[in-house]
Amino acid sequence: MGVDGASMSEARRPAAETSSAYPPMTAHSYNVRICHWINFVSCVYLLWSGVHIFLDFPELYWGHTGYRGFPAAFRLADWGLSWEEAGALGDRRWGRNYHFTAAWVFLINGLVYVVWNLYSSHFRNRMWPARNERTVAHVRAELRDHLRWRSRGHTANGYGTLQKTSYLILIFVFVPLMILTGIAQSPGFTAAMPALLDMFGGRQTARTLHTIGTLALVLFVLVHVLEVAAAGFFVKVRSMITGK
Repeated sequence: MGVDGASMSEARRPAAETSSAYPPMTAHSYNVRICHWINFVSCVYLLWSGVHIFLDFPELYWGHTGYRGFPAAFRLADWGLSWEEAGALGDRRWGRNYHFTAAWVFLINGLVYVVWNLYSSHFRNRMWPARNERTVAHVRAELRDHLRWRSRGHTANGYGTLQKTSYLILIFVFVPLMILTGIAQSPGFTAAMPALLDMFGGRQTARTLHTIGTLALVLFVLVHVLEVAAAGFFVKVRSMITGK
């Protein structure tokens, strides 16, 4: 009876009083939020400037050699946009200047993010899947819910198993490869590190892989935005701004 009475009394309390017993949970640290938005701005500039660079030279090749008239792996002209039309839309000088500037911002910001979160154990505590999350049954159930547009990301640390895995692969595998394929296109870097050209089989191959990686990253961002929308777009964006 005492328990029931207490429950009834709790139910009669004003909403403001009962909600105060549950303070907002800290979702993201200052480091994560600051690095996230710097990364967002730098990636926008990288993509936009990269498009300008590509439009000025709208063909992709494999190997060490590539020029207009050489057999290409991909030509924008095959999709209805001629070399001249693409060149009129692109600005290689503007693109290169902003691309390299944004790349340095992205690289420095990324290093700060990784070092700080390794030091603070953020990766281990919040992004490394727990033992019970690494089972086939758990991954299958989470994948099924994702395909049904039901996010399972509302865990204590805010990330689902698929999210954790994709973020770790993105940070420690995909981004380093994008950086390497980027600098492999620079004659200055390859003069100091000629092994980069051997690693990718030529400067033109590195450029093609860099372009393919850019498309893959755009696809990842689109899926990421859809995941945010499924979990509550405004709540998730607000948490990345306020941390709560």
